[in-house]
Amino acid sequence: MEDEESTDAPTPPAPRERHVLVLDLSKSMLAPLPEPDAPGAEKQKIEVARTAVYRIVENASKVGASFGLVTFTETVRIAVPLSEIRGENLPYLESLIAMLTPSGRSAIWDALAVGADLLRSGPGGVRGNLVLVTDGWDNASTRFEVRDPTDVKPPGPKGDLVPHLLPPSSELSFRIIGIGSGQERDKGVDSVAMNRLLGQLNGRATELGLAAGFTYQEVVTGSQLFAQMVHAFLDVDYEGSQSLDQLHPEELARHAAGAARALKEPQQHVVVTRLSDHFSAPPSTAATLATGEAAPIMEVDVLSAPGGVAPAYLRERYGPLGVVIEAYLHQDYNEALERLGKAKPLLPSVTGAYWEARIRFARGEVVDAARHLLEAWNEAEKLPPDNRVRIVRRLALLQARMQNDKETETLVQFIDETDHKLARADPVMKARLHDLFSRLMELRSTYRLTRLEGEVDAAKAAQDHEAAVESIFGLLQDTRLENTSGEAAVEGALDFIEICLAEMR
Repeated sequence: MEDEESTDAPTPPAPRERHVLVLDLSKSMLAPLPEPDAPGAEKQKIEVARTAVYRIVENASKVGASFGLVTFTETVRIAVPLSEIRGENLPYLESLIAMLTPSGRSAIWDALAVGADLLRSGPGGVRGNLVLVTDGWDNASTRFEVRDPTDVKPPGPKGDLVPHLLPPSSELSFRIIGIGSGQERDKGVDSVAMNRLLGQLNGRATELGLAAGFTYQEVVTGSQLFAQMVHAFLDVDYEGSQSLDQLHPEELARHAAGAARALKEPQQHVVVTRLSDHFSAPPSTAATLATGEAAPIMEVDVLSAPGGVAPAYLRERYGPLGVVIEAYLHQDYNEALERLGKAKPLLPSVTGAYWEARIRFARGEVVDAARHLLEAWNEAEKLPPDNRVRIVRRLALLQARMQNDKETETLVQFIDETDHKLARADPVMKARLHDLFSRLMELRSTYRLTRLEGEVDAAKAAQDHEAAVESIFGLLQDTRLENTSGEAAVEGALDFIEICLAEMR
């Protein structure tokens, strides 16, 4: 009995992420994809897709994620069964990926059904991350169809794909990456059918009260295809940092206490004030689907080169910016600046200014770095609010580093990292955390009033501040009770917020 009650019993490991890629291998995947910014650099769609899959399985082997690959022509095949990817299996997988050869037609709906079957978790429904990459229209499925709800004809012998993908109790993240313009048959993805599928899935998720997220993105160049495929599966790590859910409790407490100091002393942490002026939740999936467009790709990611080795496929992933990042990560800052000068006409203004600031800061040119960072802030102000949120957080993180403001750096990293890790989490849980973030930022003003002398009623200010803290603490406890999945990133974020609240009393 003592063993059962011991607090030293090992904690069961958190479930690994489950990913399935459904990849089009129809004949049209042999066609080239243009690269307008690099004439002569075009590659076949299948070449770009293979390179992205190499990168995805390589990362899966490092983090122990489960990955499966379904390919389709008029025939659907399970190329890689859903399983944990291990380093010793990479040579076999790379050989298998190299042999993926397009031919024939497209059984898209049947392939998606098989992908969902790989993610099926007994009575728990379909659980995991499902990604479809296709450049065509369904013209060969024999088992399933996406029914038009306005069609008055009785359904045919094929099954309805929507309930098959999303049975009760599912936790599904589903992303479609469509290649081509989506306007004409044989000229690109069937955008009408894809939007109809996502619309029906959204309606079913709402009806069943499911935690699910669905997105659709069209790409027209090789670099866009690579970037979207990789971003559908990979997280980008921070430079020289550990994620919150990997920190020892004592380290987490120290980080949270530091972040709280940034909130308590905004006059000494000017970046917090600047960040709070822009603080809001990121764009919703619904908003993205309503417009039919996703936010433009503006690369201001904080990348790292573990062991001095730069990530593979930078040029494919980041287009004209890839060669700049490559030189930067190899610490060849002169070469990085030269390459950036050539690439700037092809980059969004905020991206060019951000990387100029970052490279010059690495060279020790603090004044010039600050000037270019200010330019990036000004360019960010011109962006629509939905596109601005992530960019602003990354600019704030760089500014905090330039000012050696560790407290603000920790606070911004906490918010950005949590938001990034929960990109495919339960929308209700994400909304809860965004509300907690906002309320935490607002505590700065009530805390400040408790420190002013002679200008306000000190007793009432202290009472109002304590009431605000208690209100947030109550919401935090409710969120803990609702986090039935035990998501490590959510628990880490809640622990962090709780420590910040204790420091703000």
